[in-house]
Amino acid sequence: MFFRVLTAGALCVAIAFGSAAPALADGAASTRNIIIAGAAAVAGFFTWSHHQRIKKQEQQEQSRRQQAYREWYYKKYGRYPTDQEFRDWYAKTYGVAPT
Repeated sequence: MFFRVLTAGALCVAIAFGSAAPALADGAASTRNIIIAGAAAVAGFFTWSHHQRIKKQEQQEQSRRQQAYREWYYKKYGRYPTDQEFRDWYAKTYGVAPT
């Protein structure tokens, strides 16, 4: 994910510097290119920010589920589950290994 953001940023910089040559020839083209490069940079940032927010929410939800299971297990058995017991439960319940 980081490399996608880095690539998008590099592309925006290349577009911004690539628009320097037409800037010497035509003022309208220069303004248009600067606006397009700025819009691309802003769109890239908001896309990255949105994906980061989604990832954080998923991690918080996973953490909440894990803690709820551990508390339930402790109330039922009087001890906390081992890591292997927890992994087995999580894989059986959600179909993926916990991270």
